[in-house]
Parts: sequence; structure tokens; C-alpha cells
Amino acid sequence: MKDLDAILRARQRARGPLVLATVVAVSGSSYRKPGARMLMSEDGWLAGGVSGGCLEADIVRKAFFWTSTGPRLLRYDSTGDNAEDEGGLSFALGCNGVVDVLLERCEGGPMDALSFASEERNAGRRAVVATVYRGPAHAVGSRLRVREDGTEEGDLSGALRDAVREAAREALEAGRTWSGPCGGADVLVEVVEPPHPLVVFGSGFDVAPVVAQAASLGWHVTVVADRPSETLRRRFPQAHAVVSAKARDAVSAVPLSPRTLAVLMTHSLPQDRELLPALLPKTLRYVGVLGPRSRTERLLAGMAPAPTPAQLEKLHAPVGLDLGAEGAEEIALSIIAELQAVVMNREGGKLRERDAPIHSEATPAARKLA
Repeated sequence: MKDLDAILRARQRARGPLVLATVVAVSGSSYRKPGARMLMSEDGWLAGGVSGGCLEADIVRKAFFWTSTGPRLLRYDSTGDNAEDEGGLSFALGCNGVVDVLLERCEGGPMDALSFASEERNAGRRAVVATVYRGPAHAVGSRLRVREDGTEEGDLSGALRDAVREAAREALEAGRTWSGPCGGADVLVEVVEPPHPLVVFGSGFDVAPVVAQAASLGWHVTVVADRPSETLRRRFPQAHAVVSAKARDAVSAVPLSPRTLAVLMTHSLPQDRELLPALLPKTLRYVGVLGPRSRTERLLAGMAPAPTPAQLEKLHAPVGLDLGAEGAEEIALSIIAELQAVVMNREGGKLRERDAPIHSEATPAARKLA
């Protein structure tokens, strides 16, 4: 969904017919996961992407011809000597995998999945967009849109709609996008999540690259510090919100949720003595503390009551991955890399040591989280 805003902006500016390409299924190695999108006009690429560059040129060149009679599913298969799509066309890919791409004319209207997803994300709500990409010809490209409150709309019907509705409910419960057989068709069931909320406590020069990198990923960034709001806005123009508050009031002054990622970068032991005891009891996804482990141990030793094992589980101190980082930009990269691993439920290790494909997906038979 991180390409969504750019695609919507491009669609607003564009004139004439448009084609949307969506990665709907992946097997083996691939550059992008199901849900990756690219928007094209008759003049060429507009926004987004579906691979690392090995598919885009071919899709852009032929997208309008392929969709002249309706949605078209392409299969790019590079696992054998001859890579072919479902129409028998040969392609040369750089990845050793199979990628299914759905092409469809992109038009606004009551079933516009892109606007729906954007509206739900911007409102801070979770939702599901389910798209049929293989099955009865009349159903390919059909969708069901399901909100977190259970309301739904779409052009599916009968047993297929019932099956997709149940799959959407399971996907929301598990928080996981998947694609595969469902109700006699193949369906991409895509979970729409609001932007990841990152709250950074501190206003030093090393906060700026953290804010910039997080904002570039589409996260919602809030900076909290004991500085005038005008100063914070000037110093961190890419932050979505700034909160001027003293340390003793800072935690209660900012909205927090179970999805919140919080990072302490105050460089002040007295401030962190106020902040950490106030943050740890909150239901948060992540709490990171800048500085050596011994410093955080001093903070924890002074807490009463002592933190519980569950509270310590979400505490990351020192904050960041071990990248040998030195200097503000490198340290920011280390912090953002760890946060990305956390939100994707990964360990942040080396890809060469990973046994499974990079973008391995849950199968339909195991959609629920363990």
C-alpha cells in the first residue's frame, strides 16, 4: 500500500485511459509481494512498480492491447528454461520465481478499490480489499471491500461472496495479506493497514534523519520534545505532527495505540527517567532507547514497580540493528531497519541465511496466525 498515494496523485493528473497492474500472487523468489501496483497511461509508466525493473517495460509496452477486451492475468515464470505467461509469450526475468500480475483498466466509481483503501488508511481504519484474479471469466477483476466494522460492498455474489467474506474476516484477524483458492476462484485478499505510527521523543540533530527515513516509507511520524511547536515544525518539516511537552507530560500528550513504535532519543537521563516508566506499561508494539545497554539498565533499576517480562519483551535497548553505525545518518538507518523488521515480524538477519523465499506468503489453508 505504500505506493498508493503516489498512484492516486498520478491518476488525478492523468488524462485518457489508464491501466493498473497488480501483483496478485507470488511463488518462489520475487522483488515485490502481492499487492504491489503500477499505474500506466498510453504514454507510459506513471507511478508504482511491480518488480525490480524486469517486468515493467514489457507490461507498459503491451498493457493497453492486453486489456482491450477486459482484465488480463499474466504469469511470469522464470523457474524453468522457458518463461511464459498464460498466453504463451516468452519473458526473461532476473528472479527465480513465478509472479502473477492482473492488468485492468483503471477507472473511478463505486467499486474503486484504490480510493476505498486510501480513505480507510487516512481515517486510521483497517479494511480488506479482495480481488478475484483467476476463475470464471465474468468474475475476474470483481471485488469485495470489507471494513473493520463488518460493513461491505462489492460486485461478488452467492457462494463466492460468502467465501471471500469469511476469508476477509480471517485476514483482518490475522493481519496478513494472502492470495490463493477461495470459493472456486483465486483471490487476492489484501489487508489495508493505516500507516505505521512512529513517535520519537527528542529534538536533537540525530532525530531529523530518523524522521526523514520513516516519512519516506509512508509512516506517520510524531516528534515530541520540550521545545516550542514552531521550533519543532521548522526543525522537522517531514514530521506529520509535533507535540511540545515536558517529559513528565509527554506520554499523556500524544496518542498511543498497540501499533505505536516509540523511540527515546532525548540524550537526557532525567527526561528518560520520566519517559520510560510512563511508556513501558502502555500497550505498544515497540519501545526503543538510544544509548548503551548500561544506561537503560540504570533506568530500569530505578523503576518502581519493576517492569514485567511482557514489558521488557517490547523494549529494545540499545535501539537499532547491529550495522556498525556511526553518525546520525547511519544510526537512523540502523533504527529504521530494526523498526521495519519488527513491523514485518522478521528478525532482521542476513537474507543469505534465510531458508524460505523472501516474500513467502501464508497458504489459504493456514491463513490464521499460529
